[in-house]
Amino acid sequence: MSNTQRITLVATGLGLFMIFLDALIVNVALPSIQVRFSVGEAGLQWVVAAYGLGMAVFIMTGATLADVHGRRRWYVIGITVFTLASIACGIAPSLEVLNVARGVQGVAAAVANVTSLALVSSAFPDPKQKARAIGIWSAIASLGIAIGPTLGGVLDEQFGWRSIFLVNVPVGIVVVYLSLRHVVESRDPRPRQLDLPGQALFMMAVGALAYAVIEGPKSGWDSPTILALLAVAAIGGFVFVGTERRSADPMMDLSLFRDRTYSLAIVTIFAVLFSTYGMLLLSTQYLQNVRGYSAERTGMMILPFSLALAVLSPIAGRLVGHFGARQPILFGLLALILGLLALVASGHGSVAFVLLGFALCGVGAALCVTPATTVAMTSVPPQRAGMASGIMSAQRAIGSTVGYAVLGSVLAAWLSATLDRDLARVVPDATERQEVAAKIVSSANPHANVAEIVPRRPIAHPDPPLQQAITAAAERDFVQGIRAGLMVAVVLLLFVLLAGWRWFPRGAEAVLRQAEHEEAKLASSEE
Repeated sequence: MSNTQRITLVATGLGLFMIFLDALIVNVALPSIQVRFSVGEAGLQWVVAAYGLGMAVFIMTGATLADVHGRRRWYVIGITVFTLASIACGIAPSLEVLNVARGVQGVAAAVANVTSLALVSSAFPDPKQKARAIGIWSAIASLGIAIGPTLGGVLDEQFGWRSIFLVNVPVGIVVVYLSLRHVVESRDPRPRQLDLPGQALFMMAVGALAYAVIEGPKSGWDSPTILALLAVAAIGGFVFVGTERRSADPMMDLSLFRDRTYSLAIVTIFAVLFSTYGMLLLSTQYLQNVRGYSAERTGMMILPFSLALAVLSPIAGRLVGHFGARQPILFGLLALILGLLALVASGHGSVAFVLLGFALCGVGAALCVTPATTVAMTSVPPQRAGMASGIMSAQRAIGSTVGYAVLGSVLAAWLSATLDRDLARVVPDATERQEVAAKIVSSANPHANVAEIVPRRPIAHPDPPLQQAITAAAERDFVQGIRAGLMVAVVLLLFVLLAGWRWFPRGAEAVLRQAEHEEAKLASSEE
């Protein structure tokens, strides 16, 4: 690995670290923001949702701009705008300004995210080196996810909520300096035009889907607004596919999905992010809001997941270089399934089983995400790295957001179906029972989305013996609801495991052969 490659990895990794850190660091500061601007919990929604929505809708546009006009240029633009938006968040005089600045942060994060992976892919043309580099890149991102809530809590407590945004400024300056001085520019050498119809349709479809997924658990999946948004997303997606197929220079080369290995890698990333983020939502809600654990204690319980993810991601990259992607991905899927089953078996009651489950989930995610990312990025020629990175980033964002929404909704549906019945033995009065059940669901917040894993209120009642009985009944229902949600993830992962066993290529040279095949196919098509 040359010095330029090392610095490229540091510069792109730091930028990615900042982006992933900001996705979660704000969560623990929400109560302070709420007090500062004197708003209810509903008023905080777009502090977190604007970031995810801005990131989702601009991912493929950022990828196209980077391929056409230069990945380093647009990476620097993305980091610069992200840093300036962080300053705007840190000095925001009103909630409206904060929400707009968070949306701008999300758009800039989309650009920096896709260009970061594209620059790594371009800087490491050798597939084996690329696998190792992507492993390190993934580990840095995992570190941002792991320390985000903890760092946010420390900064909020010691320096106030504005510091969680202003801490990005020195990091952003360092990243811009390293990128301009050491990172080599790369782009697609073919003359290309922006696919404006494709860009607009993608933004409409993904934006409608993201908004529906964010709002669905709160408004109800059968509400007219959510159904209309889902219809817009479906129709927009259908028209987008038709438009891209007819375009001479599409934003997204849909022919890539004819490659079974590439498509399976994309599906694997979606399934893994769906399962792990959904698992974190269910586990965190239960530990903090039912068991009454503090944020610090909950963080310590989840630490085995974070450590396994951060430590094993670069190792997974080396494994791909030695053995190919098939074996790490299959072992990772199996470990993730076993981890979820351990959490199902324990009911989050046995600390040892819970820690084992979290650790296995971290091992599984690390062994899946890095190899699957490597497979996808080596399935396209280097000049298409921006587009491939955009597709990968979209799968990460959609998988994690849908995982929160679906598994959170499974828990909410289970509680709605069982809580009133199970409380009947301890709260005979129907009116009071309905009020207690509503408070439990609201306080524990199983409707939470990707940005709302924060402690709310523990289950409470003015009569201590009755509170104890209510808590015991609620705990039983929560455990069963969590088990139901985790089993949804297990079933999805089992399907992916069977498909991977059947179709992922065998051997250490499979990735290299795939890359050479795509290079030859592109060369023949351009002739």
